[in-house]
Amino acid sequence: MRKTILSVLFLFILFGATLRAQTEIKLSPLLIAGLVAVSIEQGFRGETGVELDILGAEGFFYSYVSGKYYFNPRMGLDRFYAGVFLGGGSDVGAGGGFLIGSKLLSRSNKVLFEIGVGAGRSFTDGNFIPTGKLHFGYRIGG
Repeated sequence: MRKTILSVLFLFILFGATLRAQTEIKLSPLLIAGLVAVSIEQGFRGETGVELDILGAEGFFYSYVSGKYYFNPRMGLDRFYAGVFLGGGSDVGAGGGFLIGSKLLSRSNKVLFEIGVGAGRSFTDGNFIPTGKLHFGYRIGG
């Protein structure tokens, strides 16, 4: 499990370091409780971003891609957003849904805090898919 966590983190950092535009690498503080939650977000055209999230715990794995629109951002991708997600994993299958959240940036425009919630449905059996995030991160570029 630790090798998997380190491998994923290394790939996110390597991928993020090669990009010149605004890229954010985020981690959840719930790592201490055994939940691995990492994400990388790439900004496009000022108000939109695309994000890849990977969540994992003992016997559980889920990943999803989300598209976000930021309403009235001040420093790139920040403040309130709404979006859609599409993903899949163990126990829930593939599905999609909607999400909302907010992102706060430090004065240096590099360190960030993000919180969000979402809900969707599984494509196969119609089960409810909840999603949430509590991330601290670092902005590269932009």
